[in-house]
Amino acid sequence: MAVACKYKNNIDEVWAILCDPDFRVERSLALGELSAECEVEEDGDEVCIRMVREVTRELPSVLAKIFNPKQTLEFVERWRACDKGWEGELAISIKSQPVELSAKVSLLEVAGGCEYSVSHRCKAKIPLVGGKVEKFVLSQTDAGAKDELDYLKKKLA
Repeated sequence: MAVACKYKNNIDEVWAILCDPDFRVERSLALGELSAECEVEEDGDEVCIRMVREVTRELPSVLAKIFNPKQTLEFVERWRACDKGWEGELAISIKSQPVELSAKVSLLEVAGGCEYSVSHRCKAKIPLVGGKVEKFVLSQTDAGAKDELDYLKKKLA
């Protein structure tokens, strides 16, 4: 399932704020994360954004036996310029956890502004409960992405 948000702002304005490491740290902290660090590397038509974020999550009882509620997440976004804007991949690793998260991301021009879209995938390497873990992690990740996109919308207003 993809999480998407349309913005009335032009794509260059939205892209500039997405590439601002201070904005990304501010957003993470405003959304209740414990800490956040961000660095952005630009190389022509390619941009790499790396973040390390500490979060706490309320876990269902079956997962509380497997996961620590306090987690360190490492994000690596690799973006490339395309005809209508920017497209890329996102990899999220949860430190010391048997879960792999990835996503396709895009920020594309649309009538009246632009649209950000992210489509997450999750693989949990855990016998018996892997499917439950994947569903839970995807629901949390999609909800977090929606919160981030809504925060951006308020910032741009």
